Amino acid sequence: MTKVAIFDIDNTILKSRSSERLFIKSLYRKDIVTTMDFLRFVFTFLTKLISLNGIHIKNNKSYLKGKDVKTFELEATRCFQDEIVPYISAQALKEIQEKKESGYIIVLLSGTLDVLIKQFKDYCNADVAIGTNLERVDGHLTGELQGTHAYGPGKAKLLSDLAQKMEIDLKNSYAYADHFSDIKFLCMVGNPVAVNAHPGLRLYARIKGWPVVTF
Repeated sequence: MTKVAIFDIDNTILKSRSSERLFIKSLYRKDIVTTMDFLRFVFTFLTKLISLNGIHIKNNKSYLKGKDVKTFELEATRCFQDEIVPYISAQALKEIQEKKESGYIIVLLSGTLDVLIKQFKDYCNADVAIGTNLERVDGHLTGELQGTHAYGPGKAKLLSDLAQKMEIDLKNSYAYADHFSDIKFLCMVGNPVAVNAHPGLRLYARIKGWPVVTF
């Protein structure tokens, strides 16, 4: 069976940063994402909060509604090289390379946007990359997600689906992540590692006897 090493991205491979936030700030400086887009984001969140319908803020990509896909993808490539790469951990890259040389398939599994996960896949020399897929219609973003959101329980589901598809030996695989919301997916592998751990995950890892490391 296939052995994998699964890496989260934000605050794991990427030091103390969210790749999506870096990207959105870049788009805002260029007036591609505007103040009106952020107001739409807030309105969408409040509307769903009142109706108790999908209130999780990380599912809300309404600030991207109507954006031209080609422009969006070009800006993602530029932003990755100029503003995201400097925050990629050398220690994380070393760990990825060591696992790859030891025969593990490298999987990136993150809630970051699909246009960014592709950049990380190439830069980190990963074999598989799964992120948050944005819906595209007629060359524009709709502001909606397509498929399972790679966050919390969704990340565990995506790993389960991937394990079945690739016949992964989860018991002998590794997973690296930083946040307590990753606990469910970390528990699916035989070798979970808490990286740059959020206090909730750090406590849980210590109780379970998991390695706690800093990248």
